[in-house]
Parts: sequence; C-alpha cells; structure tokens
Amino acid sequence: MREELVALAKLAEMDDSARDIDAELKQIPQQLEELRSSVQMLESMLAQEREQLAQAEALKVQQTAELKERGEGLQRARKKVAQSSNIREANAAEREVDANRRAIKEREEELGRIAETIEAKTASLAEREKDFEEAKGVLQTQEETTKRRVAELEEQRAGLLNGREQLVAKVPKNVVKRYERLRGGIPNAVIIIKDGNCTACRMALPPQLSIELQRADELHQCPHCRRIIIHKSVVED
Repeated sequence: MREELVALAKLAEMDDSARDIDAELKQIPQQLEELRSSVQMLESMLAQEREQLAQAEALKVQQTAELKERGEGLQRARKKVAQSSNIREANAAEREVDANRRAIKEREEELGRIAETIEAKTASLAEREKDFEEAKGVLQTQEETTKRRVAELEEQRAGLLNGREQLVAKVPKNVVKRYERLRGGIPNAVIIIKDGNCTACRMALPPQLSIELQRADELHQCPHCRRIIIHKSVVED
C-alpha cells in the first residue's frame, strides 16, 4: 500500500498545483455568460423602445389624419351655417362647428403630447443604442481576450498535469474515486501529516492513528475533516 499512497500524494500535489488554474477556467465562462446576458438585456430593452417609438409615430399619423378630417368637417359646418335658411338649421350647424372645434383642440393637444413622447423616446433610443454598441464591443473584446486566456491556461494546466494518468493508474480505483469525491468538495483533499495534528483542520489525531499512518498499510482519513492523511515519512522514504 505504501507505493499507492506515494502515488496518491504525488497525484494530490499535482492537482493542487493546478487548482487555481481550474478555478479560473471554471470562472471565465461564467463571467462571459454574465456579460452576454447584460448585452442581451440591453438588446431587449432597445427592441422595446423601438417598438414604443414606432407605436407613438403610428399614433401621430392616426391623430394627424383625424385632425385633418376634423378640419374639413369644420369647414363644412361653417358652410352650413352660412347656408342655413332658418334658425333651427343655423343652430344645428353651430353645434357642429363647436363639436369640430373641440375635437380639433383635443387632437392638437394629443399631437403635442405625442410629439413630446416621440422626442423623449428618440433621445432615449439614441442613448440605448450607444450603450448597446459599446456593450457589444466590450463583449467582442472580452471574447477574444478570453479565448487567448483559456488557451494559455490550458497549456499551463497540461504542463502541470503531465504524467497524471500514470499516477492514477498506480492508485486503486476505489481510492481514486474517494479522492475525487473529496477533491470535488474541499481543497487539499490529501494532507501530509508531520506530527500528531492534521494540518488542514488543526485538530489532534488519536495516538494510535499516528502510529498506523507511519505503517502505511492502509488508507486513512482525518476523523475530523475527513481528508485523506498520509504521514510525511511515507512520501520521503
């Protein structure tokens, strides 16, 4: 078992040396995805504002057409007033004139509000488009930078883990599984014990366990933090 423990210690040392690289390789895609999400959110907001502007402009066209129609109605009503042959016809025509005037005033006020809305939306849309283009540029730059960084990290990782498969082959499969399970949840899954304490959790080990560690005839774990523990004398022999 001694040779297997030595191989496991070397395997753990190798994996620990690449731990920061693994963490960065895991973090990079997450950061990039967050940036992509921000760009997509800006794009969605931009589409909404474009739709709102289009609706406002369509409403302006509609109100302008109605204003024109009311203006023509006013002219017709005025002619009716001029051509009235009796008081009843004149009063009816005057009411029609008043109705068209009120409608024209309402349409003009509505067009004023629509014009203000269009002006505000146009300005907001210009800012949003600027932000979107800047965000797209940042994303593109980040994607290119990330691609180079990932290539560098993978190259460094390959160098640090050169020979890992050979070490794995020297360790029993059940031990490798236990090691990988521990490594997935805690850093430094294998600890080299120099005295009677676990250097990871700083807890004292039972005296009998310290003796058994030096014998190196089976796999042991710290009773407190559950890390695999190997005595220093085993890896130095």
